[in-house]
Amino acid sequence: MCDYCRQHKLEDSEVKNIEDLSNFQREGNNGYDVVLAYSGGKDSTYTLYLLKNKHRLNVLAVTFNNGFLAPKTYSNIKNVCSTLNVDNLIIAPSSLKLNRLFRYANDESKLPLKSLERASAICTYCIDLVKMNVYKEAIMREIPYIAFGWTPGQINTRKQIVKLDYSVVSANFSRIRDNILKNLGEEYSSILLMDDFIEKNKQNMPSLFYPFTSNEYNEGEIIEEISKLGWERNIGTDSNSTNCLLNSYAICKHKEKYGFHPYALEMANLVRNNLLDRQEALNRFNEKQDEEIIRHIDEKLNG
Repeated sequence: MCDYCRQHKLEDSEVKNIEDLSNFQREGNNGYDVVLAYSGGKDSTYTLYLLKNKHRLNVLAVTFNNGFLAPKTYSNIKNVCSTLNVDNLIIAPSSLKLNRLFRYANDESKLPLKSLERASAICTYCIDLVKMNVYKEAIMREIPYIAFGWTPGQINTRKQIVKLDYSVVSANFSRIRDNILKNLGEEYSSILLMDDFIEKNKQNMPSLFYPFTSNEYNEGEIIEEISKLGWERNIGTDSNSTNCLLNSYAICKHKEKYGFHPYALEMANLVRNNLLDRQEALNRFNEKQDEEIIRHIDEKLNG
């Protein structure tokens, strides 16, 4: 048995802190209980379903358009939000600005190797942009909770609710933010979570809420459930993403540079938790990326 499995057995014996926000009473009259980073993929769609139907919360679904969302993603977001009666806010920065940033992330990411064990450089930068903009919306609107569609293979906490500390928030984003500002310019500050904003709102930090910690994770059942909401699977995305074409490119470039799949740790955690079949995980590792999509994205980023 490897060290990862031994550690997993120790963690699995811990008692999970299971929370239910069904009876959550919002203080004040700010309208929303939780802001969800809603990509339109299967996991964030199912998270939206849980927040709305299980926890009965008033959700603001925030979509960060990175310029590479697959075609059906837009109709999926519209259909699901309409069915669940959820407000949707789309943040769409300049495609030229984003393409330059993703090109920088791929070529000169300046990230510690440890962080690249869990995700590609491109995805790390993209996800941090998503998180910074979702945090900003929650803070500005005084929304008390933030949720993401993280799977049990992606999160490292046994607690469902984690109160954010302003100094920790600032530290968590400092490397990516400083890299972008130093190497790409101050014009990017509009899509970043800046220290002066965090300091100004340090008494108004929201909490993170992780719905999947207390719910069984089964991809087949998730897709069956969200299909009832008007969600359809995209064509052309890889097996590790149901909404983003850039993901295939990021996986390809990561494997070329480092020799391993950036989803390895996530899928290994799902296998250890009996939430993903081992052979299915191996099939995803060995999946060949669509060369036409890779070429198209390469031209878009570097053309």
